Amino acid sequence: MTWTTPAATRARIARTRGACYLSPGPVRNSRLSIALGLLASLSLGSCLYDSNPPDLTGQDVRLTILHTSDVHSRILPYDHDPLYTEQQLGLAQGRGPYGGVAKMAYIVKREREKAGRSLWLDSGDLFQGAPIFNIFGGEAEVRAMSMAGLDAMALGNHEFDHGPENVLEQFSSFGDFDLLAANYEFEDDAKPFATKFDIIVKPFVVYNVDGLKLGIIGMGNLSSMNSLEDGTNNIGVLPKETLQTVQFYTNFLRDSVDLVVLLDHLGLTEDEVLARNICGLDLILGGHHHIALSPPKLIDYNPDAKYISARPDMDAEVVTVDSEGVDEDPEVGGEPDGTDPPRGIGECKPEHRRQTLLAHPNAFAKFVSRLDIVVRDKRIVSHKFKLFPIDATVPEDPETREVLQEYLNEMQQTLLLDRVITTATEPLRRFGNTGGDSMLGNLVAEAMQYRRYIETEFCVTNSLGIRTDILAGPITYEQMYNVMPFENTITTMILSGLEVQELLDFATRSSAERGCNSQIQVSGISFTMNCRTGKAEDIHVNGEPLEPARAYDMCTNDYMAWGGSGFRMLKRNTTKVNTGIPIREAMIQYMRDIPQLPACYDANTPLDLCKAGYAVPDGRIVTKY
Repeated sequence: MTWTTPAATRARIARTRGACYLSPGPVRNSRLSIALGLLASLSLGSCLYDSNPPDLTGQDVRLTILHTSDVHSRILPYDHDPLYTEQQLGLAQGRGPYGGVAKMAYIVKREREKAGRSLWLDSGDLFQGAPIFNIFGGEAEVRAMSMAGLDAMALGNHEFDHGPENVLEQFSSFGDFDLLAANYEFEDDAKPFATKFDIIVKPFVVYNVDGLKLGIIGMGNLSSMNSLEDGTNNIGVLPKETLQTVQFYTNFLRDSVDLVVLLDHLGLTEDEVLARNICGLDLILGGHHHIALSPPKLIDYNPDAKYISARPDMDAEVVTVDSEGVDEDPEVGGEPDGTDPPRGIGECKPEHRRQTLLAHPNAFAKFVSRLDIVVRDKRIVSHKFKLFPIDATVPEDPETREVLQEYLNEMQQTLLLDRVITTATEPLRRFGNTGGDSMLGNLVAEAMQYRRYIETEFCVTNSLGIRTDILAGPITYEQMYNVMPFENTITTMILSGLEVQELLDFATRSSAERGCNSQIQVSGISFTMNCRTGKAEDIHVNGEPLEPARAYDMCTNDYMAWGGSGFRMLKRNTTKVNTGIPIREAMIQYMRDIPQLPACYDANTPLDLCKAGYAVPDGRIVTKY
């Protein structure tokens, strides 16, 4: 499959009208940071030089930012039952199919034509979540977003799902937009992809849009720095401390640009911390939590916030901190005469203190957000926000659709996605009403446990590995790829009763941090999550009380088995065996023998009286506050 991009490239140059792309490279070690900062300062000055710059002093300058995030490979329209919160945001029921990058491109191009200065920015997790990624590894997503006109994207955690080499292959071959992450550093420069990674992924980029200069810092997610294809689940990326990294690049850019923007995949909680504690930051465009902030939040800077600096009289440098405070590594910094400078705590200059605007645009290509800001003398003085739902009423951009069509044709021939497995008489929800077990969660765990050659005493899988609900009606192969997009396999292992307790205690604590919504789904085991104490209580395996000294045979997915989502007690287990059986395949085989879902185990029992069955919540996970 070949591709050329002259038309897209010309369009991008034309619309940015003097956009300037600059990266000084990541701060590989603190010993080099001052020299690198001086070199980059010279480069930044030349980058921002304009022979005939417009005088914007005292003027109200308008900028339109189109923002998307967490597309998760939903680049083709798909069926969906809008949630109540989504309906409140404008995604109406009965207007499906929803999503798709061709429709997204239509909205973006339409809004950019209406605007003067404009940018389109995305907060990451473009990959993983639909069968097109399973087949083409991200090529279709990158090509489509490039053709649609994306300017820059933060690197999300799911970009790494097929390994770092795949990130490099897809974005270097097909990407026509800037890829940003200031907080990723490869531990081993000798790895062949490390040098290329530094070239492709920039810590920041500067855009000069008709005289308005924006410094955009990218930050990737650090909570899931794992590759599902690496046996050790370690992609060799060394994360940098978030606050120090953002402050370092904010300081570097602040006096040379009109606005400093953080484009990140850190999540809402982390974004709120940064907004309160980063000196000189104007705007955060976030993602990762799949939420929409409508309207955006305007957050006051914390006047008591301080940050670590290499010297009290200069801007903060990215340094490491130990339990005693500043790490006394003698190689950090350095005066011209070779002596070491004193360390200190940096304080925010009065002229840099400001409110930070925080926006999130939802996920799965359901919306495009438009943020119109007015800038005067390097500050945002007003803003307006609007969400555009992507549904069947939105036309498709023909150029982007043409790019997607070849992938759609090949995918349909390869996977036969319209094949019907069984029927759902009502939606099968992935989350339970009580925060415990769910219809779809029970079904997935049972399909894993009862798969031929597995047949363990119980099974545990992570709730967030189940990516969407199954809608009422025929259940097709395409829906199964949307429900289980990851190529996870079933792993078996032996745990003692004490280890089972440890496993469920951790799951309870993790669930308590998410509003007492269970982070696991189970089969063959039942328990009560006490979210107040962080302990699992009343544990029974197949109806029998848990015995601490007894050995139990369990199954899980390979992601959890290797410590994913913090399940380290499973990673250290030495009895695990990866069966190689795909969970999606186990689900399809399990469901083929069930005429319709949900259904009672006892076919003679009416569904409204059913207490145990296929896709029936039965209280195997009880929540307690």
